[in-house]
Amino acid sequence: MAKWLVSATIVLLAAFALATQAGAGQPDHFTDTSDYSGAVPCPGLSFDDAFAGHLDISGITKFDKSGNPVTDIVHFSGWETNWRSDAPSVAYTLKREYTVIYDYATDTEKDIGMVYSGNAPGLGVLFHDVGNISFDDSTGENIYVHGPHDVFDQGDAAFCNALVAIS
Repeated sequence: MAKWLVSATIVLLAAFALATQAGAGQPDHFTDTSDYSGAVPCPGLSFDDAFAGHLDISGITKFDKSGNPVTDIVHFSGWETNWRSDAPSVAYTLKREYTVIYDYATDTEKDIGMVYSGNAPGLGVLFHDVGNISFDDSTGENIYVHGPHDVFDQGDAAFCNALVAIS
């Protein structure tokens, strides 16, 4: 779940920065990049999931005639490499290509596309988080989930289990 928070935090910071700069009624386009890294404990295992990744971010914030933000549409493209902290050669790289749509009026977020997808030679799909998923940001509740969302369902265990599978 910590990695979901990284994405959500990036989206909210970009939206806040843009909302304070935008002119009334004119859409605001933006781009950014983000490199990140860290490690997450793998409960019950003797190693941590170490990771480093990169995101290219582009989007638009749309405003009403009074200058209030109405919608953010943010596209993320990138990669992430995960490895065992005790055996760095045991690693895999994930692809990421998804769009987040945030509606200010309903305080809802929709994530569309390939949030995470990882494969390993000879094993096929390690896990993936693809399709559509929608959240009510005011309550933190998910509204609907379409498609397999292994990271949403399993949290950090999806990353740790993939490292075990390729060990």
